[in-house]
Amino acid sequence: MLPTLSYTLSVRKTRDGDVSSERPGSLVLRLEPRFRATRVLDAEARERGVIRREGVVPGRRFVLRREGAVVWALTVRSLVRKRHRLEAADGVAWTFDTPFFWWQHLTGTVDGVPGLVGQIGPATQFWGWGVEPGRDTFDLLAAVAFMHWKWWRW
Repeated sequence: MLPTLSYTLSVRKTRDGDVSSERPGSLVLRLEPRFRATRVLDAEARERGVIRREGVVPGRRFVLRREGAVVWALTVRSLVRKRHRLEAADGVAWTFDTPFFWWQHLTGTVDGVPGLVGQIGPATQFWGWGVEPGRDTFDLLAAVAFMHWKWWRW
């Protein structure tokens, strides 16, 4: 068994977007980083997949697999980790522009049409985002959370 790191990343959902320590929102998923993989857990702590680095160049391509099948592949498209491409197994492809500085915004597009917008704050370890209704799938949220974790640790 691989050692678990001392932290997890949580994704929470709110109806009105108002988040505070008293109203943190309902838990949707958690990422549990490990030595060479990141476990994706649902709100009931059931494993919903594992994200691993794949490819020849370290840190460039990550794949979420569930029961051995590819769910999505996330590719870093720039040296400074500002642009990412997410290709889902169902054929939907997202392009994400992640912030280079903390005051910039996160955007995600499908076929050039915005489907996700977000921002960093009040501190760099917090990202808030909204997704077009119908596109806010568990797997998309896991991908954006993983991007955030890699960006924040970089």
